Amino acid sequence: MNQSPVAIYTTPTCGYCRATKDLFKTHNIAYTEIDVSQDRAKAREMIQKSGQMGVPVTIVGEGREAQIIVGYDRDRLSRVLNITL
Repeated sequence: MNQSPVAIYTTPTCGYCRATKDLFKTHNIAYTEIDVSQDRAKAREMIQKSGQMGVPVTIVGEGREAQIIVGYDRDRLSRVLNITL
């Protein structure tokens, strides 16, 4: 089980965001959700960190060790979070 902090940048209407959060819930992964539709500063932060304007953007870990996952990439999420799909 992953012990690194997990944050996900989302919007309320994003189906891939819901799928990613469902994956986290299924595997008991604690996460912080950041709704970029209502927070311009957080949207800019997401773009700065990921180089992407689309959601979801998931960040696992902190600092130089952080893994940035753009979109709903189940395979990469499972590797980074050390979960079995």
